Amino acid sequence: MNTPDSGKILWNKAAGNGLLLGLFTALCRIASQVIALSGTASAGTAVLSGIIWLLQTGGCIWIMKFFMERLVRQYDGVDSRDTARYGRMLALTSSLVFAGIMLADIVYIFPETADTQLSLYRQLYGEQMDTNMRSALKTIEDNYPKIMFFSTLIYSWLYGVILSAVLSLTIPGKDPFSRYMNKQGGHPDE
Repeated sequence: MNTPDSGKILWNKAAGNGLLLGLFTALCRIASQVIALSGTASAGTAVLSGIIWLLQTGGCIWIMKFFMERLVRQYDGVDSRDTARYGRMLALTSSLVFAGIMLADIVYIFPETADTQLSLYRQLYGEQMDTNMRSALKTIEDNYPKIMFFSTLIYSWLYGVILSAVLSLTIPGKDPFSRYMNKQGGHPDE
């Protein structure tokens, strides 16, 4: 019997598949940043950013569902508890990959993104900020990469945990007649 009774098997699968899911999510996010940093704000760029967001959201759902269904196909005796547990592991590993890539994005690839966001905030609320708000904004500016890493990690992980809980309700599919079968798979009156 082929069962994923060891947590090590699930962690190994979650690490490899989480890498793929995290890379997919990061590529979608970087693509939307490239569009946003192109400098042309038009209806076309807004539509394109919306399409990328839909692709990212729908793709994450589909990829997680695919990996959970593949776990059910590969191992015997996998129930919804196993798929939920695997989904949580997958959410954690993909969130770590995604948050790490986003940290590298903010620090090395597009460091001007943080400056642009914070300068926009200063332009919008600069006249209304007192000394305490200005010093708080300076603290945020100094710690922006860390704040973005942990907020991305927590948000992505929570999204994945909720998604895995919802998907595990139907993965694996339930046999409506299973309670009428005896242990050997026959009719209970046999």
